[in-house]
Amino acid sequence: MNGKLNDRDAKCPFFAYHMKESVTCESLIPDTHAKIVFGKPSEKKLHYNLFCCFKYENCEMYRAIMKTYEEDDEKGDS
Repeated sequence: MNGKLNDRDAKCPFFAYHMKESVTCESLIPDTHAKIVFGKPSEKKLHYNLFCCFKYENCEMYRAIMKTYEEDDEKGDS
């Protein structure tokens, strides 16, 4: 990454887009999005670089969404 944040750098499968102080992801509710708003652009940049681009498996939003998908899969298997 070159210092400028680019949506294409995000690796998280649930990432939608980001703005100056927010990151928007797929939501727990079908066909909706969740917007995470940060107090400072620097906090958003840190979250985006760490979770959206590299360690998305450690992101609370990613884990919550994955849990709903796993639960849906378990219901489908029954």
